[in-house]
Amino acid sequence: MYERLEKRLGRIPLLLVALVIMILPLGKVFAQQEPHFTQYMFNRLFYNPAYAGSNGSICLTGFYRNQWMGFGRQNPTNGETESAPIENINVTFDMPVNFLHGGIGATIITDKIASWNNTYIKLDYAYRIQLPKGTLSFGAEVQLLNLSNEATYLGSDDGTNSTSDPVLRDAANANDFLFDIGFGAYYLIPGKFYAGFSSSRILQSESEKLSYTNNRIYNFTAGYEWVLPMYPSLKIMPSALFRHDFKSRDSWQLYGSVLVEYENKVWGGLGARMNDAVSVLAGFNVKNFKIGVAYDIPTSRLAATTNGSVELMLRYCFKIENPPKPNTIYGNTRY
Repeated sequence: MYERLEKRLGRIPLLLVALVIMILPLGKVFAQQEPHFTQYMFNRLFYNPAYAGSNGSICLTGFYRNQWMGFGRQNPTNGETESAPIENINVTFDMPVNFLHGGIGATIITDKIASWNNTYIKLDYAYRIQLPKGTLSFGAEVQLLNLSNEATYLGSDDGTNSTSDPVLRDAANANDFLFDIGFGAYYLIPGKFYAGFSSSRILQSESEKLSYTNNRIYNFTAGYEWVLPMYPSLKIMPSALFRHDFKSRDSWQLYGSVLVEYENKVWGGLGARMNDAVSVLAGFNVKNFKIGVAYDIPTSRLAATTNGSVELMLRYCFKIENPPKPNTIYGNTRY
């Protein structure tokens, strides 16, 4: 049964990803609650806890994203326009743990946007089942969220630096803490295909203090690696990410990209995020390091007020090889 399932899965990846990329110009985008990353294909743990340890190595990955560079806001104390960068820093760690039959992982995220300055911590565990050609993983996640809202930057009606909104008046420079959970499933054929489904913020925890509610988010990821038969040094890697919170008809996002890698050393490609931006991606591998950069060119109305978005990625993976046990059987010349 497993072999028949895997044969069927192996036939659809390219068609699935091609369809996703073709429909990228359609649809709308929902308001961002979690940060998004253009190099999502290298940040799978952020989207799915079932990914933890599936690489077979101990990996530490860092992302820095500066979104909508040049975007400004008005300082309520002097009325001057100042830079208001939307910055995300994401650090993930994951490793396989054999005696747990899977892997563990952790993610730390800082998300600075407008008056909000939030910190996320995610702790992951994945249980893995070995199938004839690949692995099927199920993951669980504990999510801790620290919220901070500097509401004075939202302005006022009377010209002072204190908001007059009755909901936010007491939230100025306030903090709160939320707890939530997530789950995921992830299927992997190493070096060929992956697909995953996950949900985060399942409890939809709320902060009355800050009038904030976690929106439950669903993620679907898929990717394929195709080595060109005539040029085996070239590898084509299409991938897609679909996100939805089911709060409204238009509350969904669709990402797609196609990368070309040469001799497992350098790669480059193009991507798109629906009604938001087109992207240029590039990177290279040096020993155990993977280094990547992406630049987003806005296609929305923000194109007139920003200089685009830039994203940097650094990944380091290694394996701990257990040395062979010494021979404990010794010969005796008397026998």
